[in-house]
Amino acid sequence: MTMWQLVMLGLAMALNNTFASIALGAANMRRWHQLRTALVFGIFEAIMPVAGMWVGQDLAGFIGDKARYIGVLVLVLAGLYSLFKAAKQDEGEHRAQGFQTVFLAVALSLDNLTVGFGLGMLKLPLGLAALVFGTVSLVMTFVGLEIGRFLGRKVSLSADKLSGIVLLVAAGAMLIR
Repeated sequence: MTMWQLVMLGLAMALNNTFASIALGAANMRRWHQLRTALVFGIFEAIMPVAGMWVGQDLAGFIGDKARYIGVLVLVLAGLYSLFKAAKQDEGEHRAQGFQTVFLAVALSLDNLTVGFGLGMLKLPLGLAALVFGTVSLVMTFVGLEIGRFLGRKVSLSADKLSGIVLLVAAGAMLIR
């Protein structure tokens, strides 16, 4: 597998993160928060294929078969939560937002466990693959956050409602793919 193929695979894997980050970006978060979110998403996109190598074929296949649906469920729940939550956020909710970011990153990258197993079968340098996937995801997430920031300013919906709608659309896209 060439570097170009690794980057293309990374782009395909990072699309879910891009859609979810559009929703997060609509909340008009600060730039440092955007960077932190992109780093978290990138780290999980890099770690999950490595974990897939370690958990083995049977477990990776078992989790992989259900990972898409778990990810869809998480996005639907997060989308519904965003649609119905109050617009006012207090300090405790900012901490909860950090947990939500990690939770979304894990849910969105679960299906990459099986990708890791496949990469191991190809005898690819796993460190290089993880670096490429993490970097591509970081960039794609940051792009999604910027698109969300732009949409959040242009659309007359509240940021929470826009986030909820985008998360629900992302969940639908995951089911179709």
